[in-house]
Amino acid sequence: MKTFVSTFALSLALCAAAGATAQTKSAVPAPAADTVLLSETTDGDYIVRRFMVKSRGDADYSIRYQINLATLNATLNGNPQELDQLNGFVGNLMKDTLKQVQSVTITGYSSPDGPVKFNEALAAKRANDFKTYVDKKYDFSKKYKVTVNSVAEDWETCRALVAQSSMPDKQSVLNIVDGKQSPDQKEIALKKMPAAWDYLKKDILPKLRRVELTINYGAGNVVEQRTMIPKPKPAPQPQAAQEPYVVVDEQVNGIIVEMPNDREAKKEMREESREMKKEARAAEKLAKKEAREAEKIVRQQEKAAKKIAKKEAKAAKKAEKAAKKTYKDLQKM
Repeated sequence: MKTFVSTFALSLALCAAAGATAQTKSAVPAPAADTVLLSETTDGDYIVRRFMVKSRGDADYSIRYQINLATLNATLNGNPQELDQLNGFVGNLMKDTLKQVQSVTITGYSSPDGPVKFNEALAAKRANDFKTYVDKKYDFSKKYKVTVNSVAEDWETCRALVAQSSMPDKQSVLNIVDGKQSPDQKEIALKKMPAAWDYLKKDILPKLRRVELTINYGAGNVVEQRTMIPKPKPAPQPQAAQEPYVVVDEQVNGIIVEMPNDREAKKEMREESREMKKEARAAEKLAKKEAREAEKIVRQQEKAAKKIAKKEAKAAKKAEKAAKKTYKDLQKM
């Protein structure tokens, strides 16, 4: 059994899908970026193209935890809104048969302050604490494949938040974060900058003490597009444009999408590929530059430290010599 959908009905379906997306924090993938052409054949007066929709987007939620604690506080800053949205999403999920959840990922994080071993255990405990919460409230583990991960000392997100902030000594902080020192050495270096460390404790680190839950949708939706083959006319006749029809395979479990024509899709994919390569080259160049600058700063710091140590050793030797001389003078008296 196959269903025929006109362009008008197709547009309505896309509008409805966009509305559902806004309510569930998911994203409908763009056809050019998230589809793969499986085959192209002819059927009478039609060109038949079959596409595989690769994904339908994920829903993400972030729940904060208090410092050094792995017990959920539903009233902590931002948590009431995130938990309410998660609750509404799960309620809609149970009613919407088109949404096929493939898996649920729960990841616990800790901020990069304190001992590394302690933070590793803390991040894992937070992930398991939130898993217990969603299992008790929604029976997630009985319905879906639930994976629990943990990330101790999330320096990557810390750096992103610092870069977006207006904190004191921001560039110096970024140099330390990007440096090659151990996590404990980075923390010691940051604490030597009182204004920057106070800002980190108040505005950056609390955001890193969290658990993130991601609901991953299923993939593999097959969409079939039928486009009428244009035929030459003996003489041009004014006619109303015939709407193309899209045939959706009965196995389709996703959203009906209208595909762009093949030439435009390939052009768009080439342009996107060029942009992505250009951005990747720029990012790599910037990363190398920042790494060189960081290494230069480290070398300067090491050189300065050696110079100070040499100077202090020389002063100590001089002081010792003076002390010996004073002792001899006292013995002569």
